[in-house]
This record gives sequence, structure tokens and C-alpha cells, in this order.
Amino acid sequence: MSQEERDARLGLTGLTGAEREARIRLLREQIDREVAAARAALKARRAQRAQQARRGAASDVEDPS
Repeated sequence: MSQEERDARLGLTGLTGAEREARIRLLREQIDREVAAARAALKARRAQRAQQARRGAASDVEDPS
């Protein structure tokens, strides 16, 4: 992908230097928020799986049949 194509995809064409910097900053902030949300969701899923595994292990001990 050429520089021009990338700039067009990111909405950077026709911007002044300051506008370009601001747009890039906004894009980075959006990505950072999305990454944080994805990490939080992953952490929650892992915690839920661990809790389910503990419950399963506890029920095995309580019901040895």
C-alpha cells in the first residue's frame, strides 16, 4: 500500500500539518481505548473461566461418585 493510499484510508489527505497531527492523535487515542476494552474483556473471560474451573473442582470433591 502506498503512502497516499494509507493516508486516504486514515482520512489524512488534504490536511495541514497541525490537522494531520491532531487526526493521528485522535486515531491513536481511539486505538488505545479499543485495546484497553479488549484487554479488560479478555481478563474478565479468563477470570470467569478460572472461577468455573474452581467450582468444577469443588463439586468433584463434594461429590466423589
